[in-house]
Order: sequence, then C-alpha cells, then structure tokens
Amino acid sequence: MITRIKLHEDRVEIRIDGAGLANQLELEEAFEDAELLQITVPAVRVRRGQQVRLVIPGEEAQPSPAKRDNRLIKLVAEAYTAQHLVMDHPSKSIAALASKHGKCRTRLGKLVRLSCLAPDIVTAIVEGRQPEALTANRLSKLELPLAWPEQRKVLGFS
Repeated sequence: MITRIKLHEDRVEIRIDGAGLANQLELEEAFEDAELLQITVPAVRVRRGQQVRLVIPGEEAQPSPAKRDNRLIKLVAEAYTAQHLVMDHPSKSIAALASKHGKCRTRLGKLVRLSCLAPDIVTAIVEGRQPEALTANRLSKLELPLAWPEQRKVLGFS
C-alpha cells in the first residue's frame, strides 16, 4: 500500500498506491488507473542530546524549547576553574591547593574530574539540550568515568 516515504528538512511525504489502499479498505471500486496518492505533512526537526528527530506537531503539541539549567552551567564553569587552578600549580597537591584557596579537598577533586567532560556534553549543557534527568546535584554526586563514550551512556546522551 505505501510505496515510498520521503523525509525532508521541513516535511514528510508519503506515497500510497491507490489500488493497494482500495484493497486494504475493502472497497468494491478501485481507484482509476491505480493512481498514486501523496500525503505531505509539515514537520519540525528537534534535537535532544545526540538524537535528531523529525516531529509532526499536532494542534497542541509543539516541540519543547531548550531549557538551560543555570546551576548545571555554573557547576561546569566551576569545574573548569578548578582545572585551571590545578594546571597552574602542577607541583602542589589537591589538598594543598584546596587549603590555600579555602576550598574543600574532596570537592576540588570532584570538580577537577568534572572538567574532563566530553566537549559535546559541555556544549549540550550550555545550550540547554541536556537530558531532563541531568541536574547539577546528580552530576556532582556521580563517579564520572573518564572515557567520553561511557560518560555519554551514564549521563543519558546515548
């Protein structure tokens, strides 16, 4: 019955065989000359993390806009600040740096580890395309793997 589905940037085209449709609907009279019918529906590209979906919005259904989580962005920025602190003083331990700068040793260590997030994850967070379950609280408590593919799995980007 369906002979072809063609995806475009802004629409979906579905071609239907008239004879097959008549047969499926159990119509006594088939469409003349077994003509091809085409249905065109407008669609919107929606990106969420690594996924790109073509969504056909209904009357009330509109793709949700990206939501930036300022606490999550602040945590990532703090992680990069911690990384720079450690990189600027390679001869000092995390404990010595934390003490000198009035920070908790454990938190400084976690922040340095967070600074190793995959670049695409950082970009998604800044753009507000992170999974809904990814919050600053959750990210700060996770034992984050260093391998980027594993990070994507753990954080819900794959």
